[in-house]
Parts: sequence; C-alpha cells; structure tokens
Amino acid sequence: MFFRFVTSGEIRKRSEFFEPFILGLTNATVEQFCKSSVEPMGEESDHVHITALSDALGVPIRVVYLDRSSCDNGGVSVNHHDFTHVTGDLPADAATVGDPKTINPFITLLYRPGHYDILYLK
Repeated sequence: MFFRFVTSGEIRKRSEFFEPFILGLTNATVEQFCKSSVEPMGEESDHVHITALSDALGVPIRVVYLDRSSCDNGGVSVNHHDFTHVTGDLPADAATVGDPKTINPFITLLYRPGHYDILYLK
C-alpha cells in the first residue's frame, strides 16, 4: 500500500509529464487515474506505475517476463525492460556495466499477468 501512495504522489507531482500517457490509457484526469488505478489494492500496475515508482525512489527497476510466442518450437524466451529514474542522479554505489549509461537495476521484478514478484539474484 505504501508504494502505491508513493507512486500516486509521483504521478501527481509530475502530472504534466504523465498526463499524456494517462489520457492514452483512459479518459480520466491524473487525479481520477490515481484514485481509481494507482491507490486501490487489487488494481494492476503497468508501465506508467513502474516509471513513476522508479522515479520516486530514484532506483532502477528491471521487469522480466516470459515470451511464449515461440512455444510452438518448444522454446520460451526471457525478455526484460529496464526503468531508470529521470533525475540522472544515481547513488554513489550504483553499479554500471560497460557503458556508463547502462545501469544494473537494484530491483528486479518478474511480471506475470496481474502480478509482480520480486526476484532475488544470486
């Protein structure tokens, strides 16, 4: 619940940035979207929510998901999408790989339809 309110606060604080994306999803205002799609428990999160949460926390987030479109061939591929916060300020201990603009995510989530699980990397 806490992170839902953090996400809602970030969307409201940067409403000019998020408004075009919200209008593309629903016909709701930013305020209505937060009250109906962000704050209530049981509502699914999408790209807008994860972007706002990453920005609010200042933490890179990776969402991994399974692609079964190649199941006919017996294969399943693992894809990911990285969300990095917009401020450009990273904690001093942020790990980079290769290019200094490539950030290792601090949080990795597995997306399953209707749910996210935290993955703990070994």
